[in-house]
Formats: sequence, structure tokens, C-alpha cells
Amino acid sequence: MPFDIQACSNLPPTDLARFLNANNLSFNNLDWFPPNERFSEAGCFAVIEQQQIKALLAATPESSQIAWLRFFHAERDGKHGKYFKALFSQAKMVLQNMGIQSVFSLAPYNWLESLLKGEGFMPADTIVTLQCDFAGAKMRRANPELIIREMTQRDLAAVEAIDFAAFDPVWQLKRASLEKTYHLSAWNSIAILEKEIVGYQMSTNTFDSAHLARLAVDPRWQGKGVGHSLVEDMFETFSTIGVTSFSVNTQASNTQSLSLYHSLGFEREDRDILVMSLNL
Repeated sequence: MPFDIQACSNLPPTDLARFLNANNLSFNNLDWFPPNERFSEAGCFAVIEQQQIKALLAATPESSQIAWLRFFHAERDGKHGKYFKALFSQAKMVLQNMGIQSVFSLAPYNWLESLLKGEGFMPADTIVTLQCDFAGAKMRRANPELIIREMTQRDLAAVEAIDFAAFDPVWQLKRASLEKTYHLSAWNSIAILEKEIVGYQMSTNTFDSAHLARLAVDPRWQGKGVGHSLVEDMFETFSTIGVTSFSVNTQASNTQSLSLYHSLGFEREDRDILVMSLNL
């Protein structure tokens, strides 16, 4: 092999950061952690040629079963296919040794979809985006027995349990990711029924727009208006500071979520992103 593969944890962080900020061919997952916070994780590797970084890739676990392609950056020298193959091969061995069963990746670009297909990835789902203006939001009378309050860090253990119960393994977030989401979100809230935390939401905002980043309801309490009430509370909280536009992402296969968001006035945008997966 004409180039060397090294773990990013063994390379100077300044060199890695400089490469990330260069005008490279690049893909970044919808990730709460920036690439530089992935450098120390298993599954993060660099191509080195003549003592220069040529490409970076991270494929790291989110759970004991599932890993995600976090990012891929490559110099624009026409060799990105070779770099990807070499880097992913190294990352795949690490993940297999960790017991990871599947790797998932978004494929927002044709060139990345082609690289993933070359490694055996297959289409698994589609991420869809929905949009709602507050004026068009469909509000309804909340369950009078339901309490919505701001989330605190002490609630994260209960939030983690709800996340694990509500989502399939591929969409679950580990505790560190939930904590990161909590700290980066503008409004976090929980729903309480019969003195038990039964659902939560985390959302962000920029100027007059807000994004519902995470919403989950304990399956035992679904069908009682919990999700609807959490989103209504999010609408009302942000509207008081001038937010007028709301967005959310979900999977095309998640008919339950799509039904909920449509009932709240969200409409699907033409911005679908393919999700691909590989069984190890």
C-alpha cells in the first residue's frame, strides 16, 4: 500500500484540525459531537502519505450493536475512493472486534452513496424533514392529568430508559450522546403522568427557527397525547421569543411519528436523505 493508516488518537490534534478545516471533499453525519471530539474513539483513522494527512474517517459505536459513519474527509486528488476503502477496512476490523453487528451511514451525496455501495452497504431507510409555521400549528386541549416541566440533568437516567424503550437500536442514543444533546439544546422538557416520567423532548433554535431534535414517549404510555403535548409546549415556549418556524426529522418508515407530526401541522419537505447499512 502506498500510504499508511494510523489511528487519529496517535496524531497531533492540530494537524487533524487543520485538515478538517481545509477545502476537502467532506461528509459529516448529523452528529451532536464535532469531528475533533471523535478523534480519540476507536474506529477513527487517517491516511498518511509522505507525512501528510490525505484523508480522515470515523466509524464509531453508538451502542453495543450499532455504529455510525461519523465523517469522511479526503483531499481532492481523485483518490478518495482508495482512501475510503482503506480507512473503512481498518475501522470495520475494529468494530467487528468490539462485537458491533451493523454500521449505518447517511448518504446525502451521490459520491458517498457510490463509496458505500462499493463496500456492500444497502439502502435501509430514509430521513425526511418536516416543516411547520407556528400560525399553522394545530393545537388541542392537553390531557389535564399530564404535567410538562423543564428537564434537569437529574432526569437523564429516566430519559435514557425512555430512549432505549422507544427507539429501535439503530436510532437509540447512548448516555453520553443524550447528555451532549441536553447541553446543546435550547429547550428540554419532560412529561409526567401518575408521578412517572413518561416522555421527553429536546429542541434547538436559531433566530426565528426551532428544530425538534429528539422526541420519545415510553411505549407503555403512548396513545395518551404525551408526544402531542410535548410538541405543543415546545411551540409555545419558542413562540414567546419570536420563533415562527419549526422543523423536525424522522424516518420515512416511522409511520407513528409521521402521523403525530402531520396532526400538529407539519408538512413534509423535499429534502429526503438516504440511510444505508452494512451487516458486519
